[in-house]
Amino acid sequence: MIKLMGGYGQMNGKQKISLGLSAALLLSVVTACSKNDPPPPAANGANDTGPIKLLYTKGGFEKAPDGNPIKDAIEKGSGVKFDMVSPPSANYADQVPVILASNDKPDVAVMPTSQAVFDYAKQGALLDLKPYLKLMPDVEKSVPKEALDYFTVDGKLWAIPIWTSPYRYNFVMRGDWLKKLNLQVPKTLDELHNVLVAFTEKDPDGNGVKDTYGFSGLGLDSLDGIFGAFGVVAGDAPWVTPTKASVYFTEQNGKLIPQTTRPEAKEALTVLAKWYQEGLIDPEMFTQTSAVRDEKFVKNRYGVSANWWTWESNQEVTMKKSDPNVQLLRIAPPIGPRGESGMRGTPLVARGVVVLGNTKHPEAAAKFMNYFNSDEGGMNTYTGIEGIQWEKKDGKIYTTPQFDKDSKWIQWYSLFENEAPLLKVETYAVQSRRDAFNWKVIKNAADLMNTQAELKYSADLRGLTADYYARFITGKTPLSDFDKYVQEFNKRGGQEWTDEVNKIYQERKAKK
Repeated sequence: MIKLMGGYGQMNGKQKISLGLSAALLLSVVTACSKNDPPPPAANGANDTGPIKLLYTKGGFEKAPDGNPIKDAIEKGSGVKFDMVSPPSANYADQVPVILASNDKPDVAVMPTSQAVFDYAKQGALLDLKPYLKLMPDVEKSVPKEALDYFTVDGKLWAIPIWTSPYRYNFVMRGDWLKKLNLQVPKTLDELHNVLVAFTEKDPDGNGVKDTYGFSGLGLDSLDGIFGAFGVVAGDAPWVTPTKASVYFTEQNGKLIPQTTRPEAKEALTVLAKWYQEGLIDPEMFTQTSAVRDEKFVKNRYGVSANWWTWESNQEVTMKKSDPNVQLLRIAPPIGPRGESGMRGTPLVARGVVVLGNTKHPEAAAKFMNYFNSDEGGMNTYTGIEGIQWEKKDGKIYTTPQFDKDSKWIQWYSLFENEAPLLKVETYAVQSRRDAFNWKVIKNAADLMNTQAELKYSADLRGLTADYYARFITGKTPLSDFDKYVQEFNKRGGQEWTDEVNKIYQERKAKK
């Protein structure tokens, strides 16, 4: 039987070398899974219906109920029968090597990290998927070539990428507060400053108490739009589950340099430190949990933030229950002094789906993965079934009341991040997703560059940057010490990482 393993929203394991396979676990996997000469796809492979067993966990969603119509649609559409086993998402990454080394081994796995794909492939534990692409026309159609190339080594394809577009973040503001205070939507950094002052000083919630801040959130994540006004991506809070690169690089004078050590980053920190001293920024935003952040927003404690596209739509639903006049606006991130603007762009590849070398149903596995990348499969696994969870009216797609009832589990089977079907649906949350495409994004010039230095140092450098930046903003460390941060960053592996990505960068330039 084939088992499919996966879990979203857990960890970008390229950032944590501890997720690498132990020698004992890897040896047991390789012993059981490797094939010296995997047979080519069988002539009757299209008739392979499994059955397969899916071992996979969709983080953030409840387990789907038995007998649900989405599972039936997947089996009918793919022509492959499957069952599903799901370990807890909280420790999914730790469970992968254990389960792969057990006597009840999966045949197909969504790896917790991209690096894990290369680790297993290097040890001969994976099946080359290149010969099976003829059974996956929708994969070749929908997955960007550079994403497929990322998992292709020496002509062998070791995983089908879970890929995403870079447009995932929104800059969010209380529109009802703007209206109450007769303010316009800010376009520049200076105009945003004026709004933050008003949100802090002019009692926008009308409770007669000076208890609001202009800005809050969850560490550096929430400050993306401010750093973006200076053309940089800062990083993220060390306690936040990493879903993106810990350090972004940019091209300058033919070389890649870390964005967090640029003078432009210091400029952004200078502005934020000034705003903090003025009392415009919640002093707890660098230490609070996501639950506290959300509670403060719902209780009108601050009016501006930035976050992943699903955040503000969920908050607005909750807030409107007590105040129907609440209005959240998704606006363009502010324009800085040199005309720059942008939110962080997410990496192209999140993880990969692999087939273990000992699978008895490689053709079924290929057809199964292909279905999730088809328009029908993407729609069914993201939004549910036509006539049940959604329906068409005048050429547009609308969710039904049943969708709301099933929303806690409806994406339980969404194996790939195929967002195209989702964008067709007319809901408030989806409009938030569409709006994210309107903003400029700042991409990581070192995206898709695997280095040993990143494995060794990224987690530490991520924490180092978050700590220094928080202290710069709150005034605990003077900005005159920015050069000390840069020196420590380089000394603790940043320079080695920079050297390694530049080697790859120059090699790629030479091949063009």
